[in-house]
Amino acid sequence: MKLQEVFKAIKDENLSKDSLESYHTQLSALCGEMYLEMAQFQKEQAIYLAESEEKTTAGAERKWFALPKGQRQIELKNYIRATEKQLSSIKNRLYSVY
Repeated sequence: MKLQEVFKAIKDENLSKDSLESYHTQLSALCGEMYLEMAQFQKEQAIYLAESEEKTTAGAERKWFALPKGQRQIELKNYIRATEKQLSSIKNRLYSVY
C-alpha cells in the first residue's frame, strides 16, 4: 500500500481503535525509516556542497536539489511532514476513543 493510499484509508471516520493503533504503529515505523533515509541524503548533500565548484552555497544547493538524490530529499522532507501530521491526527482520534 502506498503512503497516499494509507492517508486516504486513515480519513475513514469509522475506523476501529485497533485499526487506528495499527496505522499509528505502521506509520511510526515508516516515519523512522524515512528519517534514516533523509539522514543519508543530508550526509551526501554535505559532501556535495563541500566539493562543489560553485561560488555560492545557494548555487551549489540549487544544483544539488536538481539532482535525482536532491529531488528524493525534497520528497522525503515533505513525506515526513505529512506522515507526522497524520500520526498526530491518529493520536488525537485515539485519545477521543479512550
